[in-house]
Amino acid sequence: MYFLYAFSWAVGGLFETEEREKFYKYVESCGGPLPPIQANKISIDKETIFDYYVDHNTKTWKIWEAEQWVPPKRMAFSQLLIPTIDSTRAEFIIDKIAKLPHPRSERRKEPGHLSTLLTGAAGTAKTSVVLMYTSKFDKE
Repeated sequence: MYFLYAFSWAVGGLFETEEREKFYKYVESCGGPLPPIQANKISIDKETIFDYYVDHNTKTWKIWEAEQWVPPKRMAFSQLLIPTIDSTRAEFIIDKIAKLPHPRSERRKEPGHLSTLLTGAAGTAKTSVVLMYTSKFDKE
């Protein structure tokens, strides 16, 4: 399951919905341990392996769910950041990369840095995802 999850995102992470569906059908034809998706969910909701992750504790496929949104006390409509499944997935990846051990240059004895690059066309919520991720630091 971990291999299929990593393989799917490495190969098909940038695919659009139609390509992700084709990719899922191909991986399914190879007979791997895929998430249990009903046929109508695939055809109508376009649900694929990209809508799931492997739960580390139970070692089972779990569907991504956006966290519960709590409206702020003072609401400015233009500044509302409401979590979605896509933003939840992106935040998860950013968090995993941020928590990796920082490499060090043994020769120069200086710390290294890990970065995350978000790609996508204009209007795909890249800035919003970063703002949602960084806003969690204020609460801790």
